[in-house]
Amino acid sequence: MYLSKPVKALLLGVGVYALLVLMFRYGRGGMTWDKSLLVAVVAAPVALFWAWVRDHWNDRAREAGARWRRKRQN
Repeated sequence: MYLSKPVKALLLGVGVYALLVLMFRYGRGGMTWDKSLLVAVVAAPVALFWAWVRDHWNDRAREAGARWRRKRQN
């Protein structure tokens, strides 16, 4: 099944939001439903941003390693 990029991003965002709500609600020292819903609104974009940063840095490190190996092999 093919999903467009915006639909994938939307599904990922909703999934992360739902997981965070459940984590805040049922985690250790769980919050009330209203508070967990509000905190997850703030935490979901932050979590998605740092996941993107981690992937970006890993890609750049992989490219730098490949450049270093090519330079050393020639």
